[in-house]
Amino acid sequence: MIVLSVLLLAISVLSSPKVEAQEKKQIRVVFTSQTWTSSLPFRVALAKGYFRAQGLSVEPVFIRGGPAAMAALISGDADFGSIGGAQAVFRTRARGLDISIIGSISNRVNYAIIGNSASKNVEDLRGKIIGVTGAGAFSDFATRIFLKNNKIDPDKDVMLRAIGATPLRAAALEKGIIAAAPFSPEDAVYLLKKGFPLIANLSDLLSIPQAVIVARDELMQKYPETTKRFLAAQILGMQLARNNKKEAIKAGYDAGLRGDPDIVSRAYDLYSRGFTADLSVAEEGVQIMLEEDIRSGIVDKKMTVNKVIDERILKLAQQELRTEGKLRP
Repeated sequence: MIVLSVLLLAISVLSSPKVEAQEKKQIRVVFTSQTWTSSLPFRVALAKGYFRAQGLSVEPVFIRGGPAAMAALISGDADFGSIGGAQAVFRTRARGLDISIIGSISNRVNYAIIGNSASKNVEDLRGKIIGVTGAGAFSDFATRIFLKNNKIDPDKDVMLRAIGATPLRAAALEKGIIAAAPFSPEDAVYLLKKGFPLIANLSDLLSIPQAVIVARDELMQKYPETTKRFLAAQILGMQLARNNKKEAIKAGYDAGLRGDPDIVSRAYDLYSRGFTADLSVAEEGVQIMLEEDIRSGIVDKKMTVNKVIDERILKLAQQELRTEGKLRP
């Protein structure tokens, strides 16, 4: 059924005489994070001219927070979005709005759990306070799943406390207010260099998409060729980011990313294994996120994964690159 849907979509795109006329050549992409972790493949595609080769002019826009990014997409202020986790999509869909996940940058959680001087392993966390960004945030969700997988009840055996953004969590860790907290790879490396212990690299443990690409259904229907070209360029950027550390980091700097070279290099080793090969979405991981939102009563149990993931155009982009010999197995 999926193959038939993709074939029909391909026929409609290729046979329509209005495709060129409808094609959107200038697009805006909203990001909820400016970290290397979430934006390196995009920045590689930008620096290497992959978007330009697809006939696209791309403007990246930074907006803090998934809800604000969703609002920009719904209003049409942005065409595509790169956001952390799928919860924002579930919750937007639950309100009757037409946002879909169309690709995945990372199919693994890229947080690292860093402890204080008295908390060096997961068992040390029992009965202690763990800091997260906020209740219901992706950091909260990922920490809960990690604890459950280690037979620690996040609601009984520890206390999860909303601390806020990275500087606040780091300060709380240093002052001993919290025993541990999840941090992005760059922030984790900084803390590791200061002597804080690594309790777990979640990229090794949790196969759950953390960085996904989203778009309005209306935009994909109106501009299927633009969407395909955008995804094709992203795939090429992903391949280089995933397979060539030195060149990828150089491209990241060339495209405007900043950071201490040693921290950037060491952080890459923590998160790069989570990069997808071709933007395909790990549906099982999305299902885990959805079940947690349903359990918490945030979305209705009628919500299903197939209502939030639409890979039809992605499959066209993958097939085109495969035919051209540009997509590695």
